[in-house]
Amino acid sequence: MYADLAPRRYRAGMWAFALHRISGLAIALFLLLHIWEITSVTRGGAQGFDQTMARLAVRPFVIGEFLLFLAVVFHGINGVRLVLMDMGAGVRRQKALFWWVLGISAAVIVYGAFFFARRFAAYPWSL
Repeated sequence: MYADLAPRRYRAGMWAFALHRISGLAIALFLLLHIWEITSVTRGGAQGFDQTMARLAVRPFVIGEFLLFLAVVFHGINGVRLVLMDMGAGVRRQKALFWWVLGISAAVIVYGAFFFARRFAAYPWSL
């Protein structure tokens, strides 16, 4: 492996790039699973959809939804940073903007974690 590609050598811009790509892939994976879930209506009608939803009402899927929430929050806020940079605002302050993105993302995630904690407590580990 090239020494310059080691994550310990990444600067703020590379971390922003890598995390944006990873969060985008996670969101794309979710969309594929979501399409499969929603098409359960066509496979089994309302009863098939209800069965699919019942299988998804367990704690591991709540954890998955929280991870999706993490990805969506970071991806969206970092996307705003990228749009601002494309417009010429903040190009010289990329490192500071990245730290702002992380801070705002962390605040939104902590706020959202309270809602996920209630959902997590309400669901069993398995059916």
